[in-house]
Amino acid sequence: MVLVSMETPEPGPADGEERLVELRPRTRSNPEGAEDRRGSTGSLGGTVNPISPQPAVGSRVEGEGEASTSDSPPTTTTTSGTTAASGPVGTPGAAALASANASGSFPTSVAVKERPKPSQPPPPLAAAVPPIPPIPPIPPIPPIAEYQLRAPRANCPEKVIICLDLSEEMSLQKLESFNGSKTNALNISQKMIEMFVRTKHKIDKRHEFALVVVNDDALWLSGFTSDPRELCSCLYDLDTNVCESFNLEDLLNVIRQKIELPIMDNVQTIPPPFVVRALLLYSRQVGQMLFSPSEAVSKMLQSPYFFLDVVYLHNGAEDSDSSWRDNYRTFCDLDARGLCYRFEVSLSGPAIELHNCMAKLLSHPLQRPYQNHASYSLLEGDAPPQAEPAV
Repeated sequence: MVLVSMETPEPGPADGEERLVELRPRTRSNPEGAEDRRGSTGSLGGTVNPISPQPAVGSRVEGEGEASTSDSPPTTTTTSGTTAASGPVGTPGAAALASANASGSFPTSVAVKERPKPSQPPPPLAAAVPPIPPIPPIPPIPPIAEYQLRAPRANCPEKVIICLDLSEEMSLQKLESFNGSKTNALNISQKMIEMFVRTKHKIDKRHEFALVVVNDDALWLSGFTSDPRELCSCLYDLDTNVCESFNLEDLLNVIRQKIELPIMDNVQTIPPPFVVRALLLYSRQVGQMLFSPSEAVSKMLQSPYFFLDVVYLHNGAEDSDSSWRDNYRTFCDLDARGLCYRFEVSLSGPAIELHNCMAKLLSHPLQRPYQNHASYSLLEGDAPPQAEPAV
């Protein structure tokens, strides 16, 4: 008895029937259809080496571009080799397994999810833009002539002319000294003039000083000197007199004849070689002040290099006659430029007021501010600037 072994062939495709191959659609990462390659024999589904090299590090993974750029909702694709192999040969599962073997890739389980886009907050509401304040109008520019009257703030030498009034009011024992005793204005004024001259000489030894005494007429007593001792030697041998009137024009004419003001081509930019300043200590309460300036005197008063400072000693509230206010107003009207300093001191007050006024006059006339802008307080808000009295 002969035993014949019969093998049941596996079911497969019929002869001449091509195996179904599931082609992958063309994408940007697979433009030519990587699944649709031919084997080395030139026919579809040819025998290939099941072990193929893995993709290099950094190479694009199939489907990467589509999965990262797709706007469709997240989908999950699962390909199981077991499921595909469980069906009979010739079924779509077997065809998919054959196609995977032909392409050299092994069946894997791939889950592709689209990264959810972060929710963007709504744009903030536009903040209310505050209205633009109106531009203030530009103040008008003063005429150029006003600028030409102001010389540069240079520390040039000064020619200081001390004009001391010798009327009888200077001999009244009214001022209160430091020790509480009463003294006269002439004695205090002489001491203050000496301190002023010596201090100015310490500041700049080029300064020169002259002395003029005023009775009914003005007398040039001491010429210009840079030695304070020469002026002080003539300062204390003086006596007061009874004076009926005061001629201001006569005083200014005496000064004009003894000085010569500098002449500069450009007043605004070129500093002068010197300036002239007249310092008048005046103490007449009553009586008419005569003043009818000539053309020469008016020209001297308008010069940018001439200054007339005044310290007016008056009786203040004790004087029933207000004629001193009219005289003080006349001195104020002499300075049309606003560059001169004027102070009024009451003879019934303390002598320290006269000391303070003489100290304020130490500043250079070209370097000091306008009198209504000057502040002498050491601490901010200590004391307001001295205001001019109502005249």
